[in-house]
Amino acid sequence: MQAQITPTMVEPVIPAARKAGPSRLRRYLKNTLLGLTFLITLSFIANWLWTMSGSNQWELKIDEGGTQVYTLKAPGATMLKIRAVMQTKEFTLSNHLAPLLDTSIQEDCAKWVPSCLSYKILQQWDPKTQSNVTMWTLGMPGPFSPREILLQGQLTQDPTTKVLTLENIAVPNKIAPNDCCVRLSHVHNVWRYTPIGDGNIKVEFVNDMDMSGAFPKFLLNLGAPGEIHKMLTVDNPKLLRQEKYRNARLDFIDEGLAK
Repeated sequence: MQAQITPTMVEPVIPAARKAGPSRLRRYLKNTLLGLTFLITLSFIANWLWTMSGSNQWELKIDEGGTQVYTLKAPGATMLKIRAVMQTKEFTLSNHLAPLLDTSIQEDCAKWVPSCLSYKILQQWDPKTQSNVTMWTLGMPGPFSPREILLQGQLTQDPTTKVLTLENIAVPNKIAPNDCCVRLSHVHNVWRYTPIGDGNIKVEFVNDMDMSGAFPKFLLNLGAPGEIHKMLTVDNPKLLRQEKYRNARLDFIDEGLAK
């Protein structure tokens, strides 16, 4: 009898599963997190170095068309102070200050400040105290909240030199805060008009303000000198040439040498 040989069943060999390693997505997320952490750390270090830096001296940044713009970085401050100086004989002292009494600016404040959403006169100009209280609301690029600038304006004139000084100082607690906006707590902007004879007036503007809250202040520091130069040489003169300002004569201002 012939033996029957039953073929042996050979089971297929299944290779052992590879040892699971970090997935490509996990590696990507890990590297991204490390990169973000590095950038944030670098940003904090750069911001700290910038804040601690500064010569506390005025440095010339722009000198064009007879107008000079200077910046000052004080150690411990995040914002630059900016000072602009020019001379003009086109306008009298009254012409320069006439917008201070113009209530119609409330209807279209963007003519004066392009990002202006609203301008309100909270306390009308008082010739006795030579002061007023106003509030500007400025729009910010997303995702930043609008800014409210609540200001007390104070005008003084030296009786001898006839130098006219207008200080705009933040008074953030003058009225209750609004949920819609970030209200600036530090503003001290100064306009100074000095008659220098032959109808010429030296115009000086010092911008000292902090936009507060989460805002890339380096952008302001970068663009502000150019914007202020444009304001003094182009924007403001164009507005002051309006008939209502050209014909203004303010009784509480002594034109002095500016005549």
